[in-house]
Amino acid sequence: MKMKYLVLALVLLVTGSSTSLAQKADSIVIKQKWYIPQQVSLQFAGNIGFLSAGFGYMLKDDKIDLDFLYGFTPGFEAGTSIHSLTGKFTYARWKKRLNSRYSWQPFQFGLGISYSLGPQFYTSLPKHYPDGYYFWTTSFRLIPFISTAVSKKVSEKYAFTGIKTVKSYLEAGTHDLAVLSVVTNKSLKPSDILSLAIGAKFIF
Repeated sequence: MKMKYLVLALVLLVTGSSTSLAQKADSIVIKQKWYIPQQVSLQFAGNIGFLSAGFGYMLKDDKIDLDFLYGFTPGFEAGTSIHSLTGKFTYARWKKRLNSRYSWQPFQFGLGISYSLGPQFYTSLPKHYPDGYYFWTTSFRLIPFISTAVSKKVSEKYAFTGIKTVKSYLEAGTHDLAVLSVVTNKSLKPSDILSLAIGAKFIF
């Protein structure tokens, strides 16, 4: 019985607090703490995993996105499962408002750094390789990319989700070793090293 009363008290407390905040919404501005993520990201493909998910922040009047993602590539794609951690910096200089709900960022560019986990990857050269055999690591990759994005404000009937905007994007990118391959192998074209990704960001 005590547990029932405790649950009831918590419900009444949360409900009462929510109502009070709603009634004072016009006069009170709640400042979000800097470390609380402002968006959740989902991405398919794009050099950081077959599927990736993570969280991020919007900076400089929403011109800069800083995202942190976990990526997974299953064995049927890469021969063995790959887990990766990626940080992405995206800059969008221009934003065109299409109507009251839609806006378009025609050109974004950015850079990511990805770290792959697992015994098949190394950060420093294993001892069985002679010095200077490789000058790069297999665990870290630099990932430059360009993208375009369309944002849509969420309808009021879905306000209970806390999501204010959904941003969908199409991305073309590569990685540092692929760029090096184009420089050293003249038979390769830039299109040979590009990969496409699609993704969505749910902004709170």
